[in-house]
Amino acid sequence: MDNLKGLFSLYGLYGKMDLRWAIQDPGTFAMVVASETIGNIASILGVMLLALRFGGVGGLTTDEILFMLGFFQMADGLTFMLFGSLNVMHISRRVGRGQLDHMLIQPRPLWMQLMAEGFMPVSGSYGLLTGIILTCIACARLQLTVSIPWLFLLLIYILCHAALSVGQMYLYGAAAFYRPVACEEISSVICDLNTQLGKFPLAGLPPWMTMILTTLLPVGLAAYIPSLILLHKFQKGPILALPLAVAAAFLIAASYAFRKGLHYYAKVSCNRYKDMGFRN
Repeated sequence: MDNLKGLFSLYGLYGKMDLRWAIQDPGTFAMVVASETIGNIASILGVMLLALRFGGVGGLTTDEILFMLGFFQMADGLTFMLFGSLNVMHISRRVGRGQLDHMLIQPRPLWMQLMAEGFMPVSGSYGLLTGIILTCIACARLQLTVSIPWLFLLLIYILCHAALSVGQMYLYGAAAFYRPVACEEISSVICDLNTQLGKFPLAGLPPWMTMILTTLLPVGLAAYIPSLILLHKFQKGPILALPLAVAAAFLIAASYAFRKGLHYYAKVSCNRYKDMGFRN
């Protein structure tokens, strides 16, 4: 209970800091949010324009593609809002730059700091809001029946997206404990890979490639498979639990790899840190 109180107090602290920045510098805040919103919309236009030109992509209609893209923006936006600040998602940067020492001397547990420091409920909410709008438009055009169980399933798959994203970045980011220079940006590479490939349907690919893209490199679980389930393309079978199972597997693997990396870090630390915060 004390840990939960501490976590929510940190959420409140970082939320207030984010809100104060928006209030104190509204011009910069508006410019950042507008530019990021435009960038988010532009990132999905390629797939959307293909769907408009050919009446759909990968066996999905134009409106179904819009739903898939809206789901991706909503899930990715929530992930960014929760973990996007201060390189919490891009954890290999903190590890590779020797900045983890800043966190290890704090009175709060490391896990609590990592859960809370990336929280941006005001300046980081543009992706989530854009996704909600796109998803609502798609649901209206598709005349989907939105029920309480359907909304619950939607929430589960959104959380699976967040768990997959964070799990992958921490699993591969743990390599920075051992090779801080070479692996400093590995979490960023994984993030970009998921963002770029997660918006595309997988229909038409060979079965072996589909298996890889839904397990080892689960970009197909970022939006495609959850969207098919939410659009009632799959109504039963083990595929309904696939996003949850793969997300859990990556979180477990990431926890093991990160803890092992921390033990190594405790012995050798990182020689890149300087007193002014720069790295050599």
